[in-house]
Amino acid sequence: MKFRCRMVDVIAMRDFTNIVNIISRLTKQCTLRLTPNVVSFSVGHDRVSMVWAELNQSHFFSEYVMNGVTEEQNEIYLELDATMLARSLGSLRMTAKSVKIKLTNKRQPCLTLEIELPSLSIESRQCLHDVPVRVIPRREWAEHQAPNIPEFDISVDMPQLKHVRNIVERMKNMSPRLTLCADKSGVFVLRIDTDSATVSTYFQDLQVWSCSQENGDEKVSATVDIKKFFMFLAWDVVHPDGVKCNILRDRMLNLYLHLSDYLKIHYFIPAMTI
Repeated sequence: MKFRCRMVDVIAMRDFTNIVNIISRLTKQCTLRLTPNVVSFSVGHDRVSMVWAELNQSHFFSEYVMNGVTEEQNEIYLELDATMLARSLGSLRMTAKSVKIKLTNKRQPCLTLEIELPSLSIESRQCLHDVPVRVIPRREWAEHQAPNIPEFDISVDMPQLKHVRNIVERMKNMSPRLTLCADKSGVFVLRIDTDSATVSTYFQDLQVWSCSQENGDEKVSATVDIKKFFMFLAWDVVHPDGVKCNILRDRMLNLYLHLSDYLKIHYFIPAMTI
């Protein structure tokens, strides 16, 4: 079993650092899945409320070598402290020239980061970090697979995340719940209900990707924890090409974010009972 990679592109290092930073805010422990083509981070233990971030390795890494458990099962699953990894990557903000990441064994398995920093002298400075990991055995792999995507009642494009963030930031001080509604005409609504008022924000003429025939002209809605939804809006830092809001009526919200063909993120929030 072997893994090593290298990043030299400034934008790739920035995006990778941003992704890990956001994940570290969501959880302490996360799973890292390594395959020949894709690096995936996953968060969530109940298979309902979770995040799945899939990175195309060819975009992020100038060098990438991995050999999995066997030729037939050419994958590696690692459990690690996302906060520790985020802190280790903090050096990349200091205009790092490159970073190497490799799987090592230093009394226990680790992800070792070798970060090359600029220096006034001829030789570059090197910053070394070891992040302890647990190698997940094959018998547990089924618990860390990509999520099954159900057929949703409606799928609609979301407005720009920065606009939604400004609205929800004010709403979360008024209510712990947020209701998201959409209909086949492309109307998207953010609504909170308090004892004294109902506050709604409407967006129109959004692209509708699918809508089940059973719903007709009525709105499809789900009410979720407003703090969990607000945490998702932090992904605006990666400047996505688009975000789809998929609603399973009164059961689940799936937010799908994509950036060209090199970053895909599924964010699941279970609906709250009213």
